Amino acid sequence: MARSSLSTGRMISYAFDMSQRAVAGGSGTGEITKRTKREELVRHMLEYVLRDPKARSAFGEVILRSEDELSAFRTSSRTGSEQFDLEASVDADPAARIAIDITVDGPVDDAQVGDALAALPTPESRLVLLMPKHRKSSLEVTDERLIRTTWATFTKRLVKKDPKRAEFWRLIGELSEDAPSTSVFRAGSPRRLLDQDLVAEFRSHLDTLRLAADELYGRPVRFSTSRRGPGAWLQVGASGTGLGLEFDAVEEGSPVWLVGTRPHRTFALNIGSLTDDETRDRAVRRLRAISSGERWRNDAAYVPNLPEFIGEPASVGFEEVRTLLWDVFDPDLLAAAGFPLVARRQPDLEADMLGVRVRREGDPRAGTFLVSVGGSKNWKTLLPRVTREFDGRTYVIQAAKGDTPEDLVSAVHAALLSLATKP
Repeated sequence: MARSSLSTGRMISYAFDMSQRAVAGGSGTGEITKRTKREELVRHMLEYVLRDPKARSAFGEVILRSEDELSAFRTSSRTGSEQFDLEASVDADPAARIAIDITVDGPVDDAQVGDALAALPTPESRLVLLMPKHRKSSLEVTDERLIRTTWATFTKRLVKKDPKRAEFWRLIGELSEDAPSTSVFRAGSPRRLLDQDLVAEFRSHLDTLRLAADELYGRPVRFSTSRRGPGAWLQVGASGTGLGLEFDAVEEGSPVWLVGTRPHRTFALNIGSLTDDETRDRAVRRLRAISSGERWRNDAAYVPNLPEFIGEPASVGFEEVRTLLWDVFDPDLLAAAGFPLVARRQPDLEADMLGVRVRREGDPRAGTFLVSVGGSKNWKTLLPRVTREFDGRTYVIQAAKGDTPEDLVSAVHAALLSLATKP
């Protein structure tokens, strides 16, 4: 590849297009190894750069400590293994392979690394494991064929050795090391989860949701594992053409919504925090008036009668803590960290707890884990708790001064990994 043909724009475009094909299953090379979207993107960015002979030469010298010439790296080959993200042959020994495995979001698994080493075709072959620096200590495998390095070290060495392509190495390194799956950008602080007034307000709106679910559906609310859309989805009854109930972004003071998907329709319930018996009674009368309608759930033309607002509307602070907690419960972020939601086994929303149940991907021995807030009759904070369900071992995630929302979500994922890998 000529120097003039290299550009970061082309690299990103190529990686995006190829990763989209891989997600769609269009590679045509058999079963695709499970990768996160970010890992698939980095894989093809690295492939793009390593097509350049001078880039490969620099990679060989500083990472492999070898001056042997390498063929172009490929994401797959007819004789290769799906264990690897990229692989190349060595000109001096065509039977040998240089394989690369990429970790960006998920944990580094000893068993998977062992399987990849076993798939190397010759003793002279090498496996290069690239991982974020915070994952390095979690790997216990030792083998003379294994070369492991962090993205930070990888970037530093290649920028120094190959300054003409420094912008490419930096971009790959920054995406892999400094932009993990918990890329959450919020203006608020996790310290708001300690605010007693916001804790009480949040619980009160959840109580309203529970009341509405009981009156309209007679069923509990829970987080859904359905892929209706991105993000956490706390709902009941929202399926097919039926009108459901969900807890979502606040508009005009209301976080509780009646929603339909076929056709799409959405109505704010206009019921907020119910602070006394009189407002609760008014809310119950409104809900029973809705439920008494003959075809209110399945009539696409139905429009509920929702006049004046009942109760106290949600505050700006409430919406800040809700969006932060929805990042904690986000199924895409949890899955990218290696902990997808357990289908059809989500916990009910109760007066004392709100949570999601997850498992460790690829390791049924680890059991299931609960990510939750609450856990007692009198919630004092909204700090997330991570519990290993088979023995009840629990970590409470603290919100230190100066922590960002991203720090909090990352800490939840780290606690899950710790519980999944330690006795």
